[in-house]
Amino acid sequence: MSTVSRITERIFMKYAHVVIDYPIICIVLTGTISVILTSWALSFNYQVIDFDPTKGFETRGSPLSSARMTLEAMKPHQASNENILRWYFEQDPGRRKRYIKNDTTTTLDPITVNYDDYGVDSEPNSSDLEDPCEMYGAIGKALPYDMIEYLGKIMIRVSSYDDLFSLNVMKHLCQIDSIVDNLIIESNYTNPIQALKHSLNIPYYTTCPNMTTQNSCEALNENDILNFRYLLQKCKINSTDEVCSAFSINQVNNWLLTKGNSSDFIIVVVLKVTMWNGAENRDFYDDLIDKLKDHLERNPHTRMAGIALNMKNKVFQERIQTDSLFAAFSALLVFSCFLIYSRSIIFTCIILMVVTLSSGVAFFIYTVVLGIDFFPFINLLVVVILISIGADDAFLLLVYYRREVERMSHLEYKVGSIYIPLYRESDLLSRSLRLSLHHSLVSMFVTSLTTASTFLTNLSSPVIVLRCFGVYAALTVTVNYILVVLILPGAIILSRPIRKKLSRGDEEPEKIESHSYFASKITETTHYFRFGIFICSLIMTGLSLFIIFQNPGLKTPQTNPTKLLVDSNIHEYFDNNVHHFNFQWQRSARLVKNFVFGVDAIKETSTLSPYNKPSKNFSQAHYSLDTDKLDFYRRIVNLESKKYQLVNYTHVSWADKILQANESCFSENKTIIHECILSASVRNKNLIHQFPDDFSVIPGDGPFIDQDLKVVGYFISIPSNQKLQVDTEMIGSFFQEIEESCKQIKNATSDSVLCLSSTEITRFYDIVSQLRSSSFTSVAISLGICLIVIIACTRVIKLSIISSVIIFFVILWTVASLILLGWQLSVVESTILIITIGLSFDYTLHYVVAIRDTKCVPASEKLTSAHSTAGIACVFGSLTLFLAGCPLLFSQTASFYQIGTMLVILGITSLFGASIVLPSFLMVFSCGDRLQSTKL
Repeated sequence: MSTVSRITERIFMKYAHVVIDYPIICIVLTGTISVILTSWALSFNYQVIDFDPTKGFETRGSPLSSARMTLEAMKPHQASNENILRWYFEQDPGRRKRYIKNDTTTTLDPITVNYDDYGVDSEPNSSDLEDPCEMYGAIGKALPYDMIEYLGKIMIRVSSYDDLFSLNVMKHLCQIDSIVDNLIIESNYTNPIQALKHSLNIPYYTTCPNMTTQNSCEALNENDILNFRYLLQKCKINSTDEVCSAFSINQVNNWLLTKGNSSDFIIVVVLKVTMWNGAENRDFYDDLIDKLKDHLERNPHTRMAGIALNMKNKVFQERIQTDSLFAAFSALLVFSCFLIYSRSIIFTCIILMVVTLSSGVAFFIYTVVLGIDFFPFINLLVVVILISIGADDAFLLLVYYRREVERMSHLEYKVGSIYIPLYRESDLLSRSLRLSLHHSLVSMFVTSLTTASTFLTNLSSPVIVLRCFGVYAALTVTVNYILVVLILPGAIILSRPIRKKLSRGDEEPEKIESHSYFASKITETTHYFRFGIFICSLIMTGLSLFIIFQNPGLKTPQTNPTKLLVDSNIHEYFDNNVHHFNFQWQRSARLVKNFVFGVDAIKETSTLSPYNKPSKNFSQAHYSLDTDKLDFYRRIVNLESKKYQLVNYTHVSWADKILQANESCFSENKTIIHECILSASVRNKNLIHQFPDDFSVIPGDGPFIDQDLKVVGYFISIPSNQKLQVDTEMIGSFFQEIEESCKQIKNATSDSVLCLSSTEITRFYDIVSQLRSSSFTSVAISLGICLIVIIACTRVIKLSIISSVIIFFVILWTVASLILLGWQLSVVESTILIITIGLSFDYTLHYVVAIRDTKCVPASEKLTSAHSTAGIACVFGSLTLFLAGCPLLFSQTASFYQIGTMLVILGITSLFGASIVLPSFLMVFSCGDRLQSTKL
């Protein structure tokens, strides 16, 4: 151990000699290299920065992600039925001649539909749709139900249910269409749905049951409104009543009114304009939002709450750029605080330079050295973290430096002591800086190591954006520490950030020892209330555990796992509350079970890029089809279809039809050649169902034929009774059904089997199912790593255990506070949770290192000394966290807003845990001042 200490001391002395004696060279050389690397990365790799919120919110390395990517690769490689037909007719010259003749001379008779066969009215004409009640009755007949998916929608908060059915509110809501019409005329907007003459708006429905009332806004009256309210309640109880269908009341109960579970009373108006296509007419939609918002605010009972116009992603990209100004203001506040403390503009500017270059050099390593081609928007959070971390390290070094300057400037030479020449200010400052580096470098190293290690635990998550964030954050923290130790000592020598020029006797003893006085008072107060603080901290921790794991609990979002904007934003509010409405009513698309046989899952090559999607070479597949397998597939289709089949509905699978055909080339127990399968499909008019079909409403199965017309696998697609919707619980139970079916299928076949739903639903479920487990795994790994670091640094078991307990307490207090503010475990919150873990260690570790470095004094003096050094740095660090977080509370993007909330809360809990709870625990378990050694 002594040899290691000597080597370490020799390295430190060499380092101190270089950075103190050659400050300009160190700063210029380090800064130049950093600027070159940053410029290189930004010049050649700027394009990897991607603010598209849809990118990276997917998994890699999980079983479902491999299956999903394989499914995505299959669709463009499947041969079309047109190619199969062309191949079939080209095999025989006679068939080919007839095919060409028919193709050039014959015409198909037009397809007609007799609506009387279906028991519905014939299709209404355009004039009929001018009447709103006629138009509502045509939905599902002349107008398809699925058009509702593509129409704009607004959520309106009404003061109460009774106020909604007042004449005043109904007439006010009825004017929405006139606003839309006027704006269409003013902007020359071409509405893609010309047949839709009216929005789906409750006031228009109220006059439909009364045949004598004109269907217009002017004809609204209280009697019709009250009668319609009664019918709504009646149909809510029994939706099969004939009157509910006749007057389209079920449309109102399902699409326009909530299910009754919403905390706010909100209604929906389905607008008669389509959602934004992402390119044209952006001004029209912006004006539409503004005019509708102004109109609703004119009535005291109505306000716009949410809107769905397919604009959220674009709004997010715009907001995150403007919200970066809040982050810049946070940096301004932090560095202003540092400027006030240091009273040196040069030193403050150098700190700002270190923070900036840390991000740039880390970006160079991230893109050039590691070759990662995806930089998601969530990585911008690292800059906010770095502002706080960089300020904390600078505060710590400056506090230790000033303490040593004060001590050294009042030393008196005693006869017999070693003479240290401190009469010159340069010698005094150099000596003080060497001593301060001895203490501060270890503390900064420990906190940087634990923070970087915590961020790296994100690599255990399969979600791409979390992995990328973890890598970049760890690199930034590491680079920041390196730049701090290379630049800040030289900056101190050059700028001399002290209150005034010190010479012996310049300062009064009272001023010099004022911080020691307050530190001793804090120690005395903490000692007096140590048992009360000890018990209160345990109670707070117990309550935090209850909040996190019981009520309300750290839950995953039910419908919106990738929150982009704050909850109050109208675009995000709609997605957060869409589950209160039954928009899946009459929706044709369903959740689908997909089983793929004989196709091996794609091997993923990159877990840090959503762009790297390896292709699948299906031509190398060794799959063979025989009659036994066809019979097996037939039984699977029949079994799975019976679970979801409708009344009086039967389905004959592709395998069943082929087996019933008794083709001569289907010899028993032998492989069926490709040509036989293709020919039999055409001859028996049993063409192959296209796969994958995410909007399938009937079962489908058949051989998967690639573009070389070879059978490389077999697929089965079974739509369920569950309508297509984004709901965590419902999708989770559906995937449990898939897994149960998959286990039975895998036990009955030797071929490889992929079991999943559609690609988008599988992506959603994979993220939600992995978030909770990966987050807790990261937390557990982080705590384990940091415990090891603490033990290695302190080498005192009791001190290590107590500090680890306090850190664990701080994490629980912070997370519980965030949950009480409404947090749920989505992707953004999961990222910030890891940030919370990383930053929770810093203040406690600063105190631990300060206590350890105080030699051979009573426990109370150790704590007093820690308060006067690490305590001051932690107070200023907590202040910087607060200042960094406060401006972000005004941002609109969820990531910036929530990290601002976290920084404010963490600044309070971390300081309380390190400065109050840690000393109390040490006093409780150290038996007062009887311990004179370094082991507390």
